Amino acid sequence: MQNYIDSLKEHIEKRELLSILQNFQNKFGYIDLNFIEQLSKRINVPAGKIYGIASFYNQFRFKPKGRHHIKICSGAACHIKTKDNLTSEIYKILNLKNKETSSDGKFSIEFIPCMGACALGPIIAVNDRYFMNVSLNDFKIIISNLD
Repeated sequence: MQNYIDSLKEHIEKRELLSILQNFQNKFGYIDLNFIEQLSKRINVPAGKIYGIASFYNQFRFKPKGRHHIKICSGAACHIKTKDNLTSEIYKILNLKNKETSSDGKFSIEFIPCMGACALGPIIAVNDRYFMNVSLNDFKIIISNLD
């Protein structure tokens, strides 16, 4: 992380903050709170303000993703087409809480406002492999085929 901070150009404009956060997350997988503190010192913006900005956008994570990252479409069409209480059952199956990574690091969940294939919902992606018209039984099969 320190190498990343050191690699930033000497003078950073506040308007570059989002792209810095995006680049850091792309490289390390999540926004580390220690990184926010170091960045705060570097760009002279309070750490709380940087965290507030980052937490406003749902694209930023503050914990590492699991080995199997599950994206669930939370768009209206997918929500309406869900036959089971899919999200609630997924949490039970994986023993997770909202936006959490499992304690063994195997699973993490992210809700996507819309995956853009409303007619095929509910849609779930596991490690960027997309599954359409997913039922609870389908999800159990998908998970059972993971290592």
